[in-house]
Amino acid sequence: MVIDTKSLEILNPWWANPHAHEQDPHLIAVLNKPWYFDHPIKKELQFQMGHSFLIRGPRQIGKTTLMKELIARAISLDGVKAAHCLFLTCEAIENYSELQQILVDWLKAKQHERLFLCLDEITFVEEWQRGILWLLNSGLLRKSFLLISGSNARDLKKMAERFPGRNVKEVSLFPLSLRDYAGLPCFQHIDAHARFQIYLEVGGFPHAIRDYCQLGGVSDETYETYANWIFGDAHRFELSRDILVHIMFRIFDTLTSQVTYQRLIEKSPVKSHETAAAYVAHLELAFLCHVLGCYDPDKDMEAPRKAKKIYFIDPLLYAVAGGLLRGLKNIFEWWKNQLQDSEMKGKVFEAVVVNHFARKYKRVYSWYSSNTQREADILVREGERLRLYEVKSSMQTVPPILGKQVDIITPEKFYDFSSTQEKTY
Repeated sequence: MVIDTKSLEILNPWWANPHAHEQDPHLIAVLNKPWYFDHPIKKELQFQMGHSFLIRGPRQIGKTTLMKELIARAISLDGVKAAHCLFLTCEAIENYSELQQILVDWLKAKQHERLFLCLDEITFVEEWQRGILWLLNSGLLRKSFLLISGSNARDLKKMAERFPGRNVKEVSLFPLSLRDYAGLPCFQHIDAHARFQIYLEVGGFPHAIRDYCQLGGVSDETYETYANWIFGDAHRFELSRDILVHIMFRIFDTLTSQVTYQRLIEKSPVKSHETAAAYVAHLELAFLCHVLGCYDPDKDMEAPRKAKKIYFIDPLLYAVAGGLLRGLKNIFEWWKNQLQDSEMKGKVFEAVVVNHFARKYKRVYSWYSSNTQREADILVREGERLRLYEVKSSMQTVPPILGKQVDIITPEKFYDFSSTQEKTY
C-alpha cells in the first residue's frame, strides 16, 4: 500500500486548519477526562532542532496519543507552523524505500524550515533504519525534530549507535505504575490502599483504566483488544498462536517461581526448550514481560543456565493469560475473585514490585540457592553497592543473603511510597 498525498492530508488535518488538532479523536478521548494522565515524559520531549527521540513501549499504551499531544504543543506553544508538522502511521508501509520516498516528497520543499516529524509504529517497516539514515545523511532533516515510536525491540536496540552525529535519545512508555495512579483525576480522592487494590484488578493500560472509570470494571472487549494485539504482533514474526498461548498460560501458572524453559513446555506439544526460549524472548522484545535471571555472585552477572523468573509487565496481562485465553467470560469479575486469594494477590504484588524495579534499573536479577534453600526476589546494583529485596505480605526479619542485608517490601510500604514523590528503593 502506498500512502499518497490525500492520505497524508487525512492523517494531518492541521495542514488545512491549524486548529484541527483540537478535534483529533485520540485527544478528545483523553483530554479533560477523569482518566487523563498528564505524562511527565512530555518534559523530556521538548522541541529541539536536530534532535531525535525514540519512544519504546508496547502496543495500545498511548504512544500515538502522546505524539498528537506533542504536535498540538508544537503548533500552539513552540511556534512550529501547522503545515510543518507531519504525523505518519507506518503500519501500512512495507519497506524502507517506500518510507524514504514519502518523506522525501514531503521534505524537499521544506528543508530550510523548522520541522516536526512523528513516525508512529516504525517497526512495521522493513529495514526502516536505512531510510532514516539516508534522510539524515542527505541533510533534509538537519532542522527537524524527529519523534519515532516502536513496539518491538528487535530493531530498536542501539539506535543511537546506528546514527552517529545525531542527537538520539531513547525513552520508554509503559503501562501506568501504581505511583502514576495518584496522578489520575479519577483516583486522586481515594486513599492509597484503595488505589493499590484497583491497580491489581485493572492494571495500567489506558483502555482498561477508561473502562473502569466508565463501567466500574474492564470489559471483555478490552481484554480481547489487547489479546488481538499480542497475537497480531506475534503473527508478524511467524510465531504460532497455539504455542504462544501455552507459553503465556505457563507464565501465569508459574508466577513468582523459578522456572526453566523445559518446565514451560511441560504437558504441551512443544518438544524443544529452545522453542520456549524463543517465545519468551519474543514476549520480552514486545515489552510484554520481564525475565529475571539468577544472579551469579562469583561473576557478578546472570547465571545463564539456572532457572529464571518471568513476570508480565502489567496486572492486566495476567487476566488475559489466565482468563481470556482459557475461554472465560466476565473476565474482570473472575480476576477480582482470583485476587481474593491471599497467595495469588501476593504473587501479583511481587510482579508489580518487580516491574517497578525493571523500569528504574538497567539490570534486575533474582537469586536462589538449592543448597541453602534461600532466595532473594530482587537484586539490583547501585554503583558498587549490591542491594537485595524480598517481597513479603507483612514486615519480618530476614537473615542476610550473600553477606548483604535484605530489605523487606510489604504492600503497605509500597503503596505508601507510591503516593509520595520520594524516590526510594
